[in-house]
Amino acid sequence: MDKKKQMKFNINNFLLAVTDILDVRDCEKNKVTKNHSLRIAYISLQIAEQLNFEPKEMFDLCAFSLFHHYINENNIKLLKIDDSSNKISDIVNFVHSLDEKYNFSNQKIENRFKIIEELTQNQDENDFKKILLQKSDTIDFWMDCQSSNMMLQYIYGSLYDFTSILTFEEVFDITSMFGSLETNIDTLIDICNKMIHYYNFDEKDRWTFLIAASLVNFGKLSIPEKILNKKDKLSNEEYEIVKSGIYHNKNALKSIYGFDDISKWATRHQEQLDGKGYPSSFGANNLSLKDRLMAVVNIYDSLLSKRAYREKFTHDEVENILSLKEKNYHLDKAIVQDIKLLLLNKRS
Repeated sequence: MDKKKQMKFNINNFLLAVTDILDVRDCEKNKVTKNHSLRIAYISLQIAEQLNFEPKEMFDLCAFSLFHHYINENNIKLLKIDDSSNKISDIVNFVHSLDEKYNFSNQKIENRFKIIEELTQNQDENDFKKILLQKSDTIDFWMDCQSSNMMLQYIYGSLYDFTSILTFEEVFDITSMFGSLETNIDTLIDICNKMIHYYNFDEKDRWTFLIAASLVNFGKLSIPEKILNKKDKLSNEEYEIVKSGIYHNKNALKSIYGFDDISKWATRHQEQLDGKGYPSSFGANNLSLKDRLMAVVNIYDSLLSKRAYREKFTHDEVENILSLKEKNYHLDKAIVQDIKLLLLNKRS
């Protein structure tokens, strides 16, 4: 492996790390219950195990299950999932429809009876039903469906390690797909590319910084849309919920293999040099050049973007806001000056 151009990447490590964030948006947009995708993976793998799936098929099944609400022809190729025989999608669709209808995490005994009754109908036409009926004969199965920790233990214990050696650009393509689930990141990435070129980053630093930038707003998926799209001023409670998005993003990204620096650069863009930012109240001594650069490019991109509660700012307004934040020791002065020179075509 050429560490200057490549990194180890495991898609299920990534998906399991971010499943809690995706779950919040799934519950809101797709009207499913908490931990739905995790349950789909857990139950689907149990069925596939009885069908003697090969290790790579089990691995692909897990990835498909965890991301099934977003699967399409393009990203199934990007995630390198082989479903050419439809074996994987058939299981996932079967389990998804059952969980959507009955919710396997429902603790009421009457709900279990309804699921079992459903599974006993037309068994000859569906091997999945026979297998799941056998699995549902144990209390362990039902209790595990109510515990994310137990499902995770089973999933990790069922999968072989199919870690891949990918180029940084390939990893960036994958993370960009996830980062784009909340908002368009094209402008932010374009700004980052210009600054990276200006600072003459080497190839590894360039791509890892872009990977981090692609995930800067990923944590927003954990915030209810009614808050993100609110036109009036946020209440104190709502503002705290907005700030928690970065916290959830940080916890997810830091558990991904090889993402140590990426997780920092992607989750420190709201920190301030004076130590009054969030989520960790880091001050200047704890903020690297890339932390500081991400903070400046993120706010620059935000100010030039339209929001539900405001129109985008003019270039003159952006310059004034950046100058104020530089003066108040929120943003790095040298980087702000470089942004003004390079992107606003102004010298201070």
